[in-house]
Amino acid sequence: MDDQQIGTYHLADNPQIYEIQRSNNFEFILTDLDGLIRTGTQGTEDNATFKNAQEVLKISVLSSSVPHFSQGVIELKRGNSTIKYAGVPTFGAGSVVFQDFIGADTQGILDAWQALSYNVLTQKVGTADKYKKDAYLIEYTPDYKKVRQFRLHGCWISELSEDTFSHEDNNKHTITATIQYDRAEIDLSE
Repeated sequence: MDDQQIGTYHLADNPQIYEIQRSNNFEFILTDLDGLIRTGTQGTEDNATFKNAQEVLKISVLSSSVPHFSQGVIELKRGNSTIKYAGVPTFGAGSVVFQDFIGADTQGILDAWQALSYNVLTQKVGTADKYKKDAYLIEYTPDYKKVRQFRLHGCWISELSEDTFSHEDNNKHTITATIQYDRAEIDLSE
């Protein structure tokens, strides 16, 4: 074995293989938010519909969890031993942190999307065909070439939480959305 293989020199000699994936080269894109109606309006007012909700949320994303699933275990016991089989997969909730831009109304867009699943004003639960949206989590190289893309099916907001306000703090205001989704897959399409 070559002594240089123990250290990092072979990484430097093969930059086309060992370019690291950076955690800040990504986009989280939601689909089908066109015509989203502002909560508390009838939808007929001049400012009732968000014109660019998808673009605002895409630009507002500060961080996103990566989709993963856990798989149930089916145990079969016989005598003094146990063997295990693969069970049903479950995709856990993800979280996306958004920067709250006042003029773009990031908060209003997230509230309107969540209101599609449950509207606090009317106390009605919406139908899945209205509130479930697909999303894409796309990872890029430093020079903005796509590395991989996850497609998340059936996304909806189950919880919104915000930073607290404080006179002692001087940070940006963020909103964390807990996103439920039915499944995620690596999307190899262009």
